[in-house]
Amino acid sequence: MSHGHVLSPRLVKAYLDRVTAPELERIGITPSSSIFLIEILHHEGISLKELSERLLVDKAHTTRMATKLIESGLVKNTAEGHQYSLRLTDKGKDVTHKAVRINSDAMDELLKDLTPEEMAVLQSVSEKVSAVLRRS
Repeated sequence: MSHGHVLSPRLVKAYLDRVTAPELERIGITPSSSIFLIEILHHEGISLKELSERLLVDKAHTTRMATKLIESGLVKNTAEGHQYSLRLTDKGKDVTHKAVRINSDAMDELLKDLTPEEMAVLQSVSEKVSAVLRRS
């Protein structure tokens, strides 16, 4: 199978980071932290282990990001002791909803030239690839 013109995930991430960073910085976050916030929004009460697994990043990175988000007042830990149950604060919800819109607008711009049929194929392929990644 030839992969000569396969879309590089690194290229897509670099584009999205470049496009979203200025707007995300205006609301006080980075592209990296927005991904964590959005995942917490969709999975209120998520543990560090679950967050690491869902985002496919190591637990040390997740712990550092969670600590940063807690210290910035965007996330709270509602568990006791060394456990984590991460939830967005009201400020975190406001910022995260803005981040969702910023990221969505950037994706819309990236994909604007695709036909509805191409979008359907992209969605289908993305779901299959995501399923493989989550199993690994």
